[in-house]
Amino acid sequence: MKKTTLVAAVLTAAFLITSCEKPCECEEAETPILGAPSNIIPLAQADSLYKNYGNSRVALIELAENITEEGDTIPKEDANYKKATRAVTMPYKAFKEYIAYIEKQADSAGVEIAEMRFYFGKYKNDFPQSDKKGRATLFLNPAAEFTLSDGTKDTVSYAIVTGVDGKKRAEMVGDILNSKDGELAVEDGETIESMSGDDVGLIPPPYQDENDF
Repeated sequence: MKKTTLVAAVLTAAFLITSCEKPCECEEAETPILGAPSNIIPLAQADSLYKNYGNSRVALIELAENITEEGDTIPKEDANYKKATRAVTMPYKAFKEYIAYIEKQADSAGVEIAEMRFYFGKYKNDFPQSDKKGRATLFLNPAAEFTLSDGTKDTVSYAIVTGVDGKKRAEMVGDILNSKDGELAVEDGETIESMSGDDVGLIPPPYQDENDF
């Protein structure tokens, strides 16, 4: 009886040791609940910001944008009337993929992302997508700290340049774009990977829900 008990104990211990060698999937580690970040604002304040913009900017934008080449005003009921952009939208999955991409590229170039910049932009009137022609938008670009030519430091938006040796480095967008001959300022054989993100939806249209801001 004692031998049987001893054998059972040994087998049980062996089973437990073997089980511990494999990742245990029976319990998931608890995700810590983080407190609200410092940039969270009350909902009423967000609504106030949205309404303040609508009251002070939208009418002026639409007035300036809805003038024909002959100087005539385009009425609101006209199909060509351009509504001011009130928001931009991007699928959350696509936003996460963008963040993951720029983080991966930053790591490969040995640069630390210091800021995320949200730039105002505007599509040209001959933009291929008819619902975006002449419309305002936002595009994104990460920024990092660089040492300028005068020795001072500043946080600047950047792109990733892959050298002819295959090594990647971060370059300030101004150093790439503002070349004297109007071409991109890179050496022969080097490639540029843009970090700028766009492809957003503009509101309105496609919708203006009364349950939204």
